[in-house]
Amino acid sequence: MNGSRLLPSLWANFDRFQGEVGRLFDTWADLPRVTTASAIPPVNVWEDADAFHLEAELPGLTQEQVHVAVTNRNQVTLQGERLAEDETKGRWHRRERGFGRFQRVLRLPLPIDADKVEARLEDGLLHVRLPKSEEARPRKISVKAEA
Repeated sequence: MNGSRLLPSLWANFDRFQGEVGRLFDTWADLPRVTTASAIPPVNVWEDADAFHLEAELPGLTQEQVHVAVTNRNQVTLQGERLAEDETKGRWHRRERGFGRFQRVLRLPLPIDADKVEARLEDGLLHVRLPKSEEARPRKISVKAEA
């Protein structure tokens, strides 16, 4: 077989293949984007001398949909449910906001006083103040001079 006749045929087949791949990606680009985004909210946790502080992003949730619990003296459980958007709104183009039930269990390095925990939901941000138990707080020990 003559190589000079084979080369144009290969290039023609390659051009057809490239055109098919291009059409496939064009079709794919028109499909609605649905991702497997998680309903689990991101959190920040930090501490100061008296307490641990937790912030969680919970846009669109009400205080009735969010539950905070303290167990085992140093575990905080954050749970709730983010409801799915109404499917009848129209044709979806992108869907990245997660929905469904979520639960986060965070273990803190020291015991906390569960009776003094405060939580508030403000503009989609949950703020939880977790006071350290008295036994976990540092104490100043006075040093006495020898007489």
